[in-house]
Amino acid sequence: MAAPAIDPESGVLIYPQWLTWEHQFSATNNPYDWAITSGAFPTGMTFQPSGSVTVSATGDTVNWTAHGLANGTCVVFRSLTGGTGLAINTRYFVVNAAADTFKLSTTPGGSAIDVTVDYTAALIYRPGFLTGAGTVPGVSDVRITATNADPATSAEVLFSLGIISAAAAPDANADLVWDLATDNLIVQTNSTLNLTPADRATPILFFKEHDDRILRLRTVKNASIIDLGAIDDDACLMVVKEVEPDAKIEISTNSQKIGTGDANSILIYIKLNGSSLAGALSNYEDDKGTILNALVEIELTYPNPYFASTPATLRRTSKTFTIQIERDLGDH
Repeated sequence: MAAPAIDPESGVLIYPQWLTWEHQFSATNNPYDWAITSGAFPTGMTFQPSGSVTVSATGDTVNWTAHGLANGTCVVFRSLTGGTGLAINTRYFVVNAAADTFKLSTTPGGSAIDVTVDYTAALIYRPGFLTGAGTVPGVSDVRITATNADPATSAEVLFSLGIISAAAAPDANADLVWDLATDNLIVQTNSTLNLTPADRATPILFFKEHDDRILRLRTVKNASIIDLGAIDDDACLMVVKEVEPDAKIEISTNSQKIGTGDANSILIYIKLNGSSLAGALSNYEDDKGTILNALVEIELTYPNPYFASTPATLRRTSKTFTIQIERDLGDH
């Protein structure tokens, strides 16, 4: 059999950060294994995912809890312990798939293979299959080869995978973007970057008294993420003020920069409690509830890259925006 020839049609792949996706690489002449010869796939992605299984002669089933494989999926065994009827380094296809079991055929949609003796352990994988969610923005250049049972190995083929930075992360933190061109703060609600600010009198974040909250802040300019350099811990503050009287009622206590380049952000921790906040809320008592629309600004100190670093740091403050704080019904 001739060596496989990898299909280069999908040589450039682009996906949003944190979005789970999958791709099946393809080649001629039935490769059973693929290898990375240089580079690496994006962080968060798994190439040729595998699992430990058993195989039962009764019913001819492969036993793999919540395997998620569809009929027609190509699989290969790396190892087999005991049993008869199956072989390693051989392409099989899933048939009769159920939630925790499936059978195997030598052709897609073909008859199930007769397993005459149980396999007590086996390692199975999906050849040439890539899945997962890229967690770090950027471009990964990867060269791969494919090998068939001849055995013969293909020529290397270069694939470039781009992970586009997403505006909102899939966690419990609130995502904010500071547009350095306008000094607006904008809440991000999905993976597409939003640079349209809300009216400054409209609350963009909502809190209850005694809430602990982590905010993720990214700085952008001209729709591109900006990395301001080595920012010290606690160099970014969230200041909360009451409108009348104009007084500070809360200041964030911790901040930390994480990541670099397109993956950089600043985590800001704030706990909304204390006598100042309680006093401010008491000014807004109402039968329908106690609600305070407070003014907020972000203050950031970052390295000065100019004038021979004199002064060593620069201080910048965002435009004021509005948040809403309600009294916690569980405590009052």
